[in-house]
Amino acid sequence: MIPRSRPTELKRFRLGDVLGEGADLQVFAATDTQSGEPVVVKRPHPTLVSRNMHGDVEKRTLLQAEIRTRIGEMAGLVKLHRLTERDSFGWYFGDDLDNPYSVQVEERAKGVPLVGGVSDMIRGHPVGLPHNLFVLHPASEYIGRGYTNPALSTLGIIERFYEEGYLAQDLGPQNVFFFPASGTSRVIDLGTLREPSAATPRRPAFDLNDILFDVFRLYTTPEKPLREAEQFARTREFRLSGTLDRKAEALSKEYAMADARQADSALKILSAIGRREYDSPARFKADFRDYIAATESAERDGDAEEAWRAALRELRSPYWNKYLFDADSALRGLF
Repeated sequence: MIPRSRPTELKRFRLGDVLGEGADLQVFAATDTQSGEPVVVKRPHPTLVSRNMHGDVEKRTLLQAEIRTRIGEMAGLVKLHRLTERDSFGWYFGDDLDNPYSVQVEERAKGVPLVGGVSDMIRGHPVGLPHNLFVLHPASEYIGRGYTNPALSTLGIIERFYEEGYLAQDLGPQNVFFFPASGTSRVIDLGTLREPSAATPRRPAFDLNDILFDVFRLYTTPEKPLREAEQFARTREFRLSGTLDRKAEALSKEYAMADARQADSALKILSAIGRREYDSPARFKADFRDYIAATESAERDGDAEEAWRAALRELRSPYWNKYLFDADSALRGLF
């Protein structure tokens, strides 16, 4: 059982602005008044708490905290500083939601999210820029630095939780922060942890291959290198429905016009996923490394390289200032 901290220990963390919120959580910037370090404070979304509908979020948070405490710090995952006992916390957040809940405090990741939030996308911000620049369509000069693809770091976390008997979902680019100059990435939210389940007459199996399909779907693209800087700001996601084999088959068709070596590698992976052949993250990781090598060896012409450099300059825009991201240091050596 994870040791819980007293609610009053939150006084140590000076609350700042809301960084973001989703269906389950509300996330605040905060400062550790003892160390001066930036942190994030997370609580169940106030709408859920006020309706006393936050039980599932609390269970998920506690399960994650217990596993993380048991296995210790993990490379590529932000540190969990504490999880409090339950309280109403009106004295801290300035509202009274009537129902008690727990609050967690975590390390605040440096860098920018690979893909920004939906609300920012609706407002017209370039939320897809980091993902396109450093994962889907990196330029030759960036590839030459030899940085680890963020998807491989994410796979390391999936592998560690798989060893504990759980499948880590929702490790998409929205939950990964990236620091370009060092090529380091940090997962900021584990999402839902599920145990594998066998097929029944009413539902299909849910196993490692379902998770690996999402990794491949979210961190790869069959597109040719982008040739216009404006294209880097957008997001593209293949939303597929049906059984796993049908989704894998549908995604395979998208690679028909891709570079031959890239297509062959993609089809090998998707075929194995569709047949649920991956029985360990390590085997998938080896095939995925081959895929990355194939995509990085694809030819990029001068227009694509120039478009990448022009898009990179957009990371100096004021939009990115709300993150722990100083363009001068984060982009050092890239211009």
